[in-house]
Amino acid sequence: MTKLLSQEEIDTLLASANEVQRANQKSASATAATAYAYNFRRPDRVTKDQIRALQFLHDRFARNVSTSLSAYLRTPTTVAVQSVEAYTYGEFLASLPDPTVFYALSVPSHDLVGALELNPDVAFAVVDRLLGGDGDGLSMNRALTDIEQNVVDAAIGLMVDNLSEAWAPLADIGFRISGRDTRPQMLQVATPNEQFIVVACTLTLADVTGQLHVSLPADLIELVGSRFSSGWQRTHRKPTEEESGRLRARLATVSFPVAGQLETAMPVRELLALQPGDVVTFGRAVTHPVDVQVGGAVKFSAQLVRCGQRAGLRIEEYAEGSSLAESA
Repeated sequence: MTKLLSQEEIDTLLASANEVQRANQKSASATAATAYAYNFRRPDRVTKDQIRALQFLHDRFARNVSTSLSAYLRTPTTVAVQSVEAYTYGEFLASLPDPTVFYALSVPSHDLVGALELNPDVAFAVVDRLLGGDGDGLSMNRALTDIEQNVVDAAIGLMVDNLSEAWAPLADIGFRISGRDTRPQMLQVATPNEQFIVVACTLTLADVTGQLHVSLPADLIELVGSRFSSGWQRTHRKPTEEESGRLRARLATVSFPVAGQLETAMPVRELLALQPGDVVTFGRAVTHPVDVQVGGAVKFSAQLVRCGQRAGLRIEEYAEGSSLAESA
């Protein structure tokens, strides 16, 4: 026999159903408040600490490139890092102009490939400077010719060498140019969905300013591993033997002016009366020590000697309170 519900029981059931519905709505609202968008095509493989370390590392790369290009092009050149961000390779390609100056960079020891892109305006300025111009460049809406590309290759080679040097404290990574093209899509570097770290720099040459992009695979960050998160940029102070060797090799190529210091004084009337063939005495004996200056600072005491038909200086000792070791 079916039992009929009273009005009171019906009201109780309806009230319970309303309470359950309100509880479900609150639970859904709480879940929605903590949800956030996530793109599975762009997994966050690089942490914020690693991004900061990459910024520090490529700041040093930018300073080295500024120095190298300034010396090579014989004109003031500055490079500054603007941003370090994670992109897919497809997004990186979509942000580049076409045509442009595009190089594929390989890491043979680890079977990885990255990329380097230089804005065409800056590339034309480099060509103009290396071929005898003032480096102001020309705004040309065209790709570089093969001859112009060959001229730019040397400047790009300097950048790649400085990039390898910047990464040297972290790992034995030697970047090499493995290809080049004026259309980035023509070089097979990576799949569109592969994760990359893009370092965007501003390069200023004379009155021309353009972008320089260095794109490195995220696998390279994983290869380095914990060296980024360990704060190496703050604690790495004592150079390794290899770094010391590179530093000594570079210092050995630096030129310093070396000069013997011989001074005298004479009245202006005698100075004005000097003629070719006149002999000027220094008022000191030949056996008197002569100060030798290195880079404008007195470093040695020497004796005057004859070297064939020329005069020379024989180093006797360090100057008092001075040594090259202390200077270095």
